[in-house]
Amino acid sequence: MSYGISLEIPSHWEVLSQDAKQNLAAASESMGRSAGVVDDNGKKERLLAVSALPIPSGAKIRVSVTSPPELTQDNLSVTSGSELNQLQPEFYAMFNKMMTSSGLKVLEMKPPRIERFNDKLALVIDYTRTDAYGSSPWQVTQYKVPVSNRLIEFTLSYRLSDAIVWKPILENVKRSIQF
Repeated sequence: MSYGISLEIPSHWEVLSQDAKQNLAAASESMGRSAGVVDDNGKKERLLAVSALPIPSGAKIRVSVTSPPELTQDNLSVTSGSELNQLQPEFYAMFNKMMTSSGLKVLEMKPPRIERFNDKLALVIDYTRTDAYGSSPWQVTQYKVPVSNRLIEFTLSYRLSDAIVWKPILENVKRSIQF
């Protein structure tokens, strides 16, 4: 993958086409505009979108890079736990506002945290949202890792009703990520 990013994905999962990635990007940008959240600060490049089979999928992986980054390693290293806790209601409101136009809703959002990811600091955003195709909610975890002049974003998500299947697979994917 570009930028020296690599990860192992299950061979039987579907890697989405460039057209499908562009559709996801257009939907995401439309949701942001509808919510009044427009990111004009950088160019986002969607590198990978993968869905578990069969359809409807029970797990997904997304990888993107934004240049220039909205965060730096220095920002993350001086961010306190109380500052992160103060971000939780803002993130919750923003994510819900963005998802409303697609018929989704954030059910729960944990306080953001900073953790080591591949020997770098990462902002981690964990939330549970409704499912567009069924009654079981999804667990979504975003890892935002600033490196030099870009922000690498990894999003790992799975349907909670099938967590026993998808969670260990996504944990293996996370362990395999290199950049």
